[in-house]
Amino acid sequence: MNKTIPIFFTYNDNYAIPAIVAFYSLLNRVKENVFYKMYVLHRDISDENKELTFKSLEKFKNFELIFIKVSNFLEENWEQSNWGDNNKNIRFTQETLYRCFATKFFPEFDRIIYSDVDVLFVDDISELYDINLDNKYIGTVKDAFLKYDKFNEIGHLRTDHYEKFKDTWFAGGIWVMNLKKIREDNLEKRMIDIIKDNSIEKKWYDMDVMNIACDNKVEYIPLNYICYPFLLELIDNKDLNSTYSREELYDSLINPKIIHYAGMKPWNDKDMSFAIEWWTIFQYLQLPQNSLFIDKSPIITIKKKYKKYKKLFNLFFIISIILFCVCLIFPIFIFCFNKP
Repeated sequence: MNKTIPIFFTYNDNYAIPAIVAFYSLLNRVKENVFYKMYVLHRDISDENKELTFKSLEKFKNFELIFIKVSNFLEENWEQSNWGDNNKNIRFTQETLYRCFATKFFPEFDRIIYSDVDVLFVDDISELYDINLDNKYIGTVKDAFLKYDKFNEIGHLRTDHYEKFKDTWFAGGIWVMNLKKIREDNLEKRMIDIIKDNSIEKKWYDMDVMNIACDNKVEYIPLNYICYPFLLELIDNKDLNSTYSREELYDSLINPKIIHYAGMKPWNDKDMSFAIEWWTIFQYLQLPQNSLFIDKSPIITIKKKYKKYKKLFNLFFIISIILFCVCLIFPIFIFCFNKP
């Protein structure tokens, strides 16, 4: 019997291509008995990109994908709230906030998984749906850099909020949301109040709203569910002070469940860690590079790299044959030459 798991995503038309890569990686790793009901909350995804999405996923049968267009939601608050930086409409868009209000869009579910789309699923994640969320609003990953002064993840918070969340702040990327409890406690109203409260600077938008609203009623899951590629460059830095141990940080890189391209993106940094995994799916699906791609230089494909190494192998093989023949013939030649 199939296990049906609802999962939703929120993004705009610019992220349609990375979303396709994320969806493909999710479905490519899913267990046989799992069926994903996938939803996309959006304002402006084009029919062309919707069609491309369905076409790219047509080989898979264990999913349903539904696009839900959202309009006239939070628009006034979006314009007037204190977002605290210059990232509005650039790094963060209105769709960023939709993920906080899953109860509004999915009244039929008691729990649902949310995921970013700047990710790559490298293992099945269906077991997440069954984690224990008794008396918790959300299951997610604790922020890895709460104690790292260089990142200053929550330095923008008011003093009272900073003291409350300095050891418990959770990250974005992947959330398991307990919609039943969120409804029971009317958390949606609390989130609206936080958005309207301009004494609260919301630098990280959705994460700030959800962390403050959830008030530490959180179930933490391993860092492996949002493996950060840039960790490899930071782990052994003497000044790195992480929420996690060195062993936990390395384990997230060695045994990732989800690679989360937070900050650096593979479509703009082809040499970053775990970029080749992302580009392999992108090129296999023959996806176009849209305006999100800053660097549109030609990509060295896996096939081209294979051809390069194949030529070297062939050359090595030929040289080996020649040397073998020389070694075989030379003693015969010597023997014949010295024969009386």
